[in-house]
Amino acid sequence: MADAVLGSTTQVLVQTAINSASEQIGQFVGFKKDLQKLKDTLTEIQAFLSDAEKKQVTENFVKLWLENLERVAFDAENLLDDFNYEMIRRKVQIRNQMKRKNEARDAPAISSPGGEAFMKNRETDSVTVDVSFVGRDGDVSAIVTQLTATNNNETISVLPIVGMGGIGKTTLARKVINDPKIEKHFEKRMWVCVSEDFNSNRLFGMILQSLQGREPEAKDRDARVKQLKALLDGKKCLLVLDDVWNKESMLWNDFLGSMKGTNQAMGSWILLTTREQQVVDITRISSSQGYSLKQLSDDQCWRILKENAFCGREVQDGLQDIGLKIAQRCGGLPLAASVLGGMLRIKGTDEWQKLESRLQILGGGENRYIKEILKLSFDHLPYPSLKKCFAYCSIFPKDFQMERNQLIQLWAAEGFLHPNPRDKMGMEEVGNDYFTILLESNLFQDAEEDDYGNVLNCKMHDLVHDMVQSISNSKTLRLTESSSIDMETSSIRYLALEISGKEMMFPSTESFKHITTLFLQGNRSLNDRKMSFFMLRVLNLRTSSVEELPKSIGKLAHLRYLDSSQTSIKTLPESLCQLYNLQTLRVKYCRSLKKFPKNFKNLVNLRHFDFFNYDRSSDIMPFEIGQLQFLQTLPFFNIGEERGRQIGELRNLKNLSGQLELRNLELVKSKEEAESANLIGKPNIDEFRLLWNEIDDSRNNDSEYNRVLEGLHPHQNLKGLVIERFFGGQLSTWIGKLGKLVKFELQNCKNCKELPTLGNMPFLRFLHLDGLDSLASIGPSFYGRSGVHSGSTSQGHVNLFPALEDLSLGDMPNLREWMEATVDDGTVVVFPVLHTMRINNCPQLATFPNYFPRLEELNIRKTQNGSALMTYICSGVSTLTRLFVENVNGLTKVPNVLFQNNHKLAHLWLNDCGDLTQFLDFSFEVPQTSEGPNCQSVLEHTSIDNNASQHLAGLESLEELFVWGCHSLESISIPKGRKYLAALRQLWIWSCNGLTHLSIPQISESEWDSTSSPFSSSGTCPPPLPLERLTVYECPNLISFPIDLTRTPSLSSLSISKCKELTDLPKGKLCSLTRLRQLYIGPFSETTTELHSFLYLFDALPPPHPYFPSLSILWLYGWPHWESLPKQLQHLSALTTLGLYGFGVKSLPDWFEKLSSLEELDLDNCKKLENLPSHQSMRSLTRLRGLWIRDCPLLKERCNPVSSSSSSDPMSEWSKISHIPFIVIDGKNIRG
Repeated sequence: MADAVLGSTTQVLVQTAINSASEQIGQFVGFKKDLQKLKDTLTEIQAFLSDAEKKQVTENFVKLWLENLERVAFDAENLLDDFNYEMIRRKVQIRNQMKRKNEARDAPAISSPGGEAFMKNRETDSVTVDVSFVGRDGDVSAIVTQLTATNNNETISVLPIVGMGGIGKTTLARKVINDPKIEKHFEKRMWVCVSEDFNSNRLFGMILQSLQGREPEAKDRDARVKQLKALLDGKKCLLVLDDVWNKESMLWNDFLGSMKGTNQAMGSWILLTTREQQVVDITRISSSQGYSLKQLSDDQCWRILKENAFCGREVQDGLQDIGLKIAQRCGGLPLAASVLGGMLRIKGTDEWQKLESRLQILGGGENRYIKEILKLSFDHLPYPSLKKCFAYCSIFPKDFQMERNQLIQLWAAEGFLHPNPRDKMGMEEVGNDYFTILLESNLFQDAEEDDYGNVLNCKMHDLVHDMVQSISNSKTLRLTESSSIDMETSSIRYLALEISGKEMMFPSTESFKHITTLFLQGNRSLNDRKMSFFMLRVLNLRTSSVEELPKSIGKLAHLRYLDSSQTSIKTLPESLCQLYNLQTLRVKYCRSLKKFPKNFKNLVNLRHFDFFNYDRSSDIMPFEIGQLQFLQTLPFFNIGEERGRQIGELRNLKNLSGQLELRNLELVKSKEEAESANLIGKPNIDEFRLLWNEIDDSRNNDSEYNRVLEGLHPHQNLKGLVIERFFGGQLSTWIGKLGKLVKFELQNCKNCKELPTLGNMPFLRFLHLDGLDSLASIGPSFYGRSGVHSGSTSQGHVNLFPALEDLSLGDMPNLREWMEATVDDGTVVVFPVLHTMRINNCPQLATFPNYFPRLEELNIRKTQNGSALMTYICSGVSTLTRLFVENVNGLTKVPNVLFQNNHKLAHLWLNDCGDLTQFLDFSFEVPQTSEGPNCQSVLEHTSIDNNASQHLAGLESLEELFVWGCHSLESISIPKGRKYLAALRQLWIWSCNGLTHLSIPQISESEWDSTSSPFSSSGTCPPPLPLERLTVYECPNLISFPIDLTRTPSLSSLSISKCKELTDLPKGKLCSLTRLRQLYIGPFSETTTELHSFLYLFDALPPPHPYFPSLSILWLYGWPHWESLPKQLQHLSALTTLGLYGFGVKSLPDWFEKLSSLEELDLDNCKKLENLPSHQSMRSLTRLRGLWIRDCPLLKERCNPVSSSSSSDPMSEWSKISHIPFIVIDGKNIRG
């Protein structure tokens, strides 16, 4: 298999040489006959190659002949490339001389021979065909059930999914992690592709990246673990480790131990996938068994194969029987079925029969036919150059996320992509076609798309990666510190070096004299000696420690691709401008890079300049970038005032594609100057971002700005438009005519008085309007009453905003009305698929549409007409699952209609609503007793009946209730008699100063009718509250807490703290909460709550009940007159963190030594505290690594290492703590 790509390689080299020779015939005096003869010879050789490729597997002499021919073709190509380079160099020199002589502004276009200005990208479908998820629904259900079981008392449990390669383990894991039940059950979900490098620090970094969406800044292990702890602690988490190969129990235990330390919440899981049973054996906990994934049936394989081959179309006549036979050869592996289906797409009966016949003679083995099938899919790729492109992917490590654009640029740099003038296809178009073929063939998978449907990146299945390595191992070499070179290196073309240690020698030019691709990562610099790989076409320094490029970089005449992204490079040498063949320059996220060489315009073949910097200075842009007329990638352009930096530089850049951000548009003074950029002539741009700066402007009216915007008219193919800080009062009419627009944003356009017509746009999915200070009304013109697209009407209905999914309105201080849509004839359907809406800081908004048929998430912030607005919105919405209400004035109660209409409401946040006095819209009188208000009576006297019209169904589905900073709120009372809050998992009540009563219904056994309840199973007891996290914090007037904790067995985090008037303590003993991991409690009413009442909460239950078996974090808040601590705490064997606040204790007891798991001790505001436990007790705490002391003046003096330097000082406490690695006293780091 190692020689499978040899014939394709030679064909590509010969074709490249033929093309180059053809292009250069006649260009050099005295060489015309020689070049013609070379072309004729190469053409004759090419005629033999197709037959030779078929014979190479069995005939060694053909293989040797191909190897020799490859070397000859390689040398010929490089020779012709040298000719090409010299010709371009001379043209550049002549152009520059003419420019200086004539002071001409526009130099003549210079191209490499045969180069062409490419026309509009050919429309292709580059989206992965979704393979039906067949035969695994039962597996998903079984795993989800196990992961979400409520009887899990472990901190972290592990479930391995084991099965042979290609059986669908990763697909199954992805299906599980995205299951709605999993999304609800776990607060954090993380996905990490592990592969063969099981390095704990690497894994922690990848977990952080999964959580934060960016590469973590912390590099060392300890910092990463601390960051993970801050993000995960107390949260129920699911971590998927995909493709695990590690069989060393020591590495696994080290990783698992650190993960357990980051999170003390009960019920977290690690779900991993592996092929190896030994991995299952070392990762399983206690008697946990791995989940063995079985093979699919032949019928299920046929369903997958059919979906990939026909994409939902009907099966052609005669192919059903052949397809079933092919499916029988898939070995029950979905990967094999999907790959074979991709091969057979748009193939006729003959090809199906030939494939079925060939499959009959393939060998078996553990993976049966999978390896042969994958090799067969490679053999069936239609073009030699496509095979070469695919083989090149072996340069990447397993599970690497390959960026589509980068991959195509690499293929082009290596000469694998040949323009097709007949079909008007440039290299990038050919590369996109190749990428699509590989994606549709399922050799590439896991494609991710942007907002416009463009594939951004993808991966290879590890079995596919194994295959591509096997077919290219004579050409590709990856070297790490653990690698050894035991092969002939003269044939190596593509070399990847992962160098992290300084002791690894840099490879010599003599050993790798033919390499054309060099990937360099690690702690190495570059110098002139290392830049002697003169045949290089690709140099990738991404994320390396390189700080500067040597001047000799200019000698790499063949270089076409240079990537120094994410490095500390500050400048680029002037010699870089001698790289006349350079096609791609990537310098993304180089924060120190502020300037480019002055002759940057000499890079006349540059097609992709991938650079981004937030600096808006025009000096940061290369001068006269308009000379680079083949440029396709230019993420941003900073407009300047001097020639060579003005907006007109964009005039001739007709091939620009992707995203372009135009900055400093305030420097453009007229419509004519704006038109000089010729934006309308750039059909391949997906997204424009038009940015002005706020400056003191002498222009007296906004008409000039309006004319400038009119001159920035883009091509009608535009899919995304962002306009920021536009000072004009009127938006251009061309905006409403962009029929392909998917995303539209207006930001800080303070003079804009009216919105363009957007309702008729058939593809608009994202609409964000922010900072429109002058906008007072959103009216009929916003929707549009005429010119409705044909796709927006059906059966007399008019669909406005037919595709809009995400809408936000923000920072509009004068917006008063948002009118309903109306049309003259027919019925209006507005926002039919809108699922997310945000309204932020629109204080005057009083009228609002109230029909959003599919709205799921609503976020309302900073409005004045809260009550009317909320009632109006909620009366027309019945599909909400998430509601965020923050800083809304005028909202006195949550309208009942919210809960009546929205049966699936799961998350409700109420934050900083100063006028909120009642949680629900009902009134009641609080019956008084001698002991104060009786909350049970409150529930019995509520005016809400249990009839259907008052059924608050949303309270039955509610999973999370968050109330914060609502200082006028007096009570939170839920009516009794239904299954209200039966799904509640998290309850947060924070900083509500006026709150006095909290009442949550809990049904007694006498009231429970198990026969009629949908929650009943086999017993007669009512279901417990499913609460997992309960927090009541800083509610200084709360006097009642009637929740019976014995009915909350799932509670893992409980916080009742800083509620200084609380007299009605939690019912039940805290130790009955066997799953409790975190507890923050006290102080309660100083006048009515004695210490013995507080201590009672910590009393133990009689044997065999365990005493807080899972409690790891405990914070106790006390009063200054409480001079002792609960003695029961000494039995907390799992406790890792203990905090004490406000106690009057003078000495900590010696029973502290029994807290054998204690890692962190925090002492705060204990004014009388003088002594820590005895020296022996403190030294017994072998795991203690952190001590924090705040506002403990007496103890602070005794723990000062300076004042305690004398060992004879009897008052010193320093000797007791000097062994602790990390000590902080009143914010000052004493140690660590």
